[in-house]
Formats: sequence, C-alpha cells, structure tokens
Amino acid sequence: MYGKEQLGKSFGGLLVSLLVVCPSLIEANPVRVPRHATVVDSLSAAASNYTFVIAGGGIAGLTLADRLTEDPDVSVLVIDAGPLDQGEDGIMVPGSFSPWLYFWPNLFTTNEVGLNNRSVFTPIAQVVGGGSTINAMVFVRGKPDDYNKWGDVGNPGWSWKKLLPFFLKSENFTRPDPSFAKTANISWDDSVRGNGGPVQYTYPNYYYPGSANWWNAAQSAGLPAVKDPNGGDDLGIYWFPHAVDASTRTRSHSRRNHYDRVKDSRPNYHILPSNMVSKVIFRGTTAVGVEYLPTAGGKTSTAYAAKEVILAAGALNSPKILQLSGIGPKNLLQKHMIPIVVDLPGVGANLQDQLTLKVGYTASRNLFPNSGSIANNATYAAEQRALYDSKKEGAYTIVSTLSTNIAMLNLKQTTSSYKQIISKGRAAVAPYSLSSDVDATVLAGYAAQRRLILEQYESGKAGIGSLHWNTADGVTIYLNKPLSRGAVTINSINPLENPLVNYRTVTDPVDVEVLTALFRKNRELMSAPDMASLGVAEAAPFGEQITSDSELASVFREVIDPSNAHQCCTAAMMPRALGGVVSSEQKVYGVKDLRVADISYWPFQVSAAPTATMYASGEQLADAIKKEHKLAEYKRQ
Repeated sequence: MYGKEQLGKSFGGLLVSLLVVCPSLIEANPVRVPRHATVVDSLSAAASNYTFVIAGGGIAGLTLADRLTEDPDVSVLVIDAGPLDQGEDGIMVPGSFSPWLYFWPNLFTTNEVGLNNRSVFTPIAQVVGGGSTINAMVFVRGKPDDYNKWGDVGNPGWSWKKLLPFFLKSENFTRPDPSFAKTANISWDDSVRGNGGPVQYTYPNYYYPGSANWWNAAQSAGLPAVKDPNGGDDLGIYWFPHAVDASTRTRSHSRRNHYDRVKDSRPNYHILPSNMVSKVIFRGTTAVGVEYLPTAGGKTSTAYAAKEVILAAGALNSPKILQLSGIGPKNLLQKHMIPIVVDLPGVGANLQDQLTLKVGYTASRNLFPNSGSIANNATYAAEQRALYDSKKEGAYTIVSTLSTNIAMLNLKQTTSSYKQIISKGRAAVAPYSLSSDVDATVLAGYAAQRRLILEQYESGKAGIGSLHWNTADGVTIYLNKPLSRGAVTINSINPLENPLVNYRTVTDPVDVEVLTALFRKNRELMSAPDMASLGVAEAAPFGEQITSDSELASVFREVIDPSNAHQCCTAAMMPRALGGVVSSEQKVYGVKDLRVADISYWPFQVSAAPTATMYASGEQLADAIKKEHKLAEYKRQ
C-alpha cells in the first residue's frame, strides 16, 4: 500500500519513465522545470509532485498558495476554472468597472418560489483571482459579533479577537490626503488598519457633489457618522474603502497581491488556469489528489498532493466538487449512482446571499456631475479619463455606478417595530426555507443559526441591511443577515454542467418584514430636506402611491435580485450534529487531508461584503496549516 508521498512520487516517476521510453513525448509535450512561479499546462502539472493541491484560485486559494510556498520545501498547485485576466480597463480601472467580462457563463437559478417563480442569473467569477477580480472592490470587515457568533455555533476559538491579527496581516492601508479627508468626511483609526500586507487598499480621491446632500440627509434620518467601519462599529454612515492600489489607482485583486507579487521568486508555486476540478481522489477515506479537465471540455487529468487537498472553488462549486466526489447527502449521491465516501447532508445546504433591491429615482434638480455622468456625457468622461491617466485623480477613481458612502443599520435604527419583528421570528416554528424532507441535522443547524441571528437583531450588534445612493438614478438596498436558506446540488455527474442553484430568497416572512423596514427607512432618508432639494422621486415600479406593506412586498418579489455575488455557507463550519460539513479547523468530516478554504465554510453571513474577511481567514488558515505540518516559520518549533 502506497503512502501519500510515495503515491505522488510514484506517479511522477511513472511519467518520467514513459518519457525515457518514448522520447517523442518530450518533443510533443516538453516538460520544463520552472525557475519561478509559473502558469503550467496539464502535462507539467501531472508530472510534478505537489505538497498541496488547491481547487480554486480566488482569494482563499491564492492567499494559501502564497503563504504556504513561503516554505521552499513546499510545492503548491492551484487549479482554476477561469483564465488569467488580461489587465483590461474593465477589470483594473475603477471607473471602467465591467464585471461581466469574467462572469461564469449560463448560471441561472431554478425557479425562485419567493420571487414569483422567476429564474435569475446568478453571478460568480470564472477567472484567476475569483471574485476579487470582478467585484466592486469594497473592502470592509464584519462586526465583532459576527465572528463571535461563528464561535457560538460550535467553533471554539473563532472570534473577532482571533481574526483581527490576520485582518491586519493581510492588508496595506494608504491614508487619503488629510485635507481631502477632512472635506469629504473620511475618518479612520490607524490602530485597526494594517500597513504591511499584500492587499492594497485606500479611498477614492474624489466624490460627486450630491454625496454631501445624501450624507446630510442620512444624519437628518438619525444615522450617525462612523469613525472607522473596519474597527468593529459600522452602524451609521461612512465612506467605504476600496481594494485599490493608491499609487496606480488600479484594482488590487488576489492574483496581483498573492501571485504576481511573488512569482519571480517561487519555483514551488504553480497555477493551472482554465481547468476545472471534477472530483477529489481518495485512498480509502484519505484525500490524495484531484481529477480535473479543461473548462472547455477535454481529457481528464490527475494531480496528487502529499499532504492535503484544499477546496477553494467558491460556495457554488466547492459543494459541487464534494458531491461529485461522494461526499454529500446520501439520497442525492444514490440518485446519481455516485459511490458514497461520506454521508454529509449539509453539503450544498445552507446557501445564503445578500439580496439587493434596486429602487429607481429621478432627480429633477440633481447636481452635476454624478455617477451617471461618465456614461451620459462624453465630454465629461473624456476629461475625467485624461485626469485619471495623467494624475490618477477624479471620477475614474470611483467604481463605476457607485458613489462613495453607505449607511449600515441595525434593526433598531431601521424601524420602531423591531421588537414585533423579533417576536414574530422567534414564534415561527416552520422551517420556511427548508424542504419538508430536510435532514434532522440540517434542521438543527438552521434552528441554531436562527436563534443567534435573532439575538443579533435584538442586541443591535449586527448590521441587518444597508442603503446606498449612487448620486444619479438609484438606491440599492441590501439585506445582509437573511433568515431564508437555499441549496446547491449537482444536476448530473457531468463536471462541466452547472449545479442547480436556488436561494429560496424571502421565503422566510421575517426577511420580507426586515426588507420593508429598510425600504421605509430609505424613503425617510430620501425625503429629508437635503435630498428633497434635488427633486428626487421614486421611479416605477415604485412610487409614492405604493404605501401598504402588501403592495411593497408584491413589487419586491418582481424586482429583487437574490444574489449580490456574496454566496456563502454551503459547506458550513458547524458541528456535524448541526448539519456541519467542516470542523473549526475547516477539515471535512469523515475523511482525512481534505479542507474547505473558501466562503463555503462560513456558518452564516457577516454584516459586510466578504472580501476583507476572506483575505483574513485565508491568512489564518495558512498559519494553521503551517503550524500543523511544521512548515516555514514553525519548522524549528
């Protein structure tokens, strides 16, 4: 019986023997030993011996690969379904933001019962760097209570205090110009901002004049200014920082900060793009490698890992890989005649996102310029692009279609009816978002999560939603802490086929009530004198004539987007008895040497966009793996 390290060496040795016997293989497919980190092809990957194989090259995957290859005796292969981006303006320049350049193709939900049975496109990335390559660059942390509650759901040691050093390690904050910051109401706390990490972040150096009206109106509506949203208290209004390099004013995505930064000095760091991991290879119940194939279709290849296989393919594709590998709900695996490695009912369950509700506005006396001016005024756009190219200043430093500030609210700030909403949530006994045949462990985990989230509603320690006016034609309302739960499951054994995705958005009535409260708070803000002076008015399908909760809910179901590309939680870090898939060390239950590193491991959403948290958790996991295997700085300990 081969051990894992012997298995990897044997496979590589077999290929070398074939090349000796059949030298024509060398001529057709030369295998080169690189002197630095490199993008490899399938034959080179199969011929190499890797310590770790990582499925997915987003934030988690590339952070791990970077930190693990700090040990020269470690080799890492990252396999990603997407290509390398080409540095397009739509990716790198905030004002040219074009995320659709690398959307995963043809990924739609099944009919969403809470949204009038609509099937909705669901955005995830298909590019090396993952979501960090196509997201809106917002770089904010969740609240302390978010991470503390992760600990409370059965993960000892998880807390804000534990994560904070890794937030700081991950990032390099560049302060804005002091005079500009004073004028623009930008504030921060240096003690909670990192300044030596690879992720560059800062603030835009420009704002649209209407932002001041919105800021003043928000204060009129009772929302305070926040000193630093990344310091643990983000309830109120603030400028949101961006994952942008202050020197170049271009996106700082994970490929740039965790691969390009080190590639010239890391011969032990390989990336295989445009290939999709189809399954994990097991020897008994020990993960020893992966099968993969070109994303465009083609021959299946294998790569072996001497120590661990790590899944980092995202909240929709990591559970897909697990299910195709024989880890998941028994009935699903039997339906597709997949040999069962572990019956884990929670794989693919617990799907969550942060829905968006876009409310259109007209503004008869709006200020020029605004976020629509680049698209609608060619002269202004050319002037601002020239300013950006020459001085890295102006409107192109702001992500296209966005403004620069946002309001984060807890439930008490949102509505005076917060106690009634919480009471209704606690009185509910039906698992509205779960199927009638839900596994008992998954149901128990849902109940535990629901209890903790309702505690957050009551304590006011979490932002349940946020409001953002783009200064032109619309407000986006975000629901950050949903109680509804969806699922992702394979549709066939074909690894190239997209999984079945359904968020079951707003199937829990409490979510509708919270969204209604956020909508009404936004109405209050937008009718304050500073906004009324701009002549703002709700546009169809909303409008002042729609007043009752039932009328609003009816429109919501027609226009809600169930996904803000913040999918999470489908391989949840919870006890197995609560439908969990991974332990507090992110190890998959029932097998050895297999972890989940991406956002799938979250038990439930945080009160923020996920980017900053994923960088920090990637740093934390890398440190834990180094310590466990006595790598790099832990070798002598």
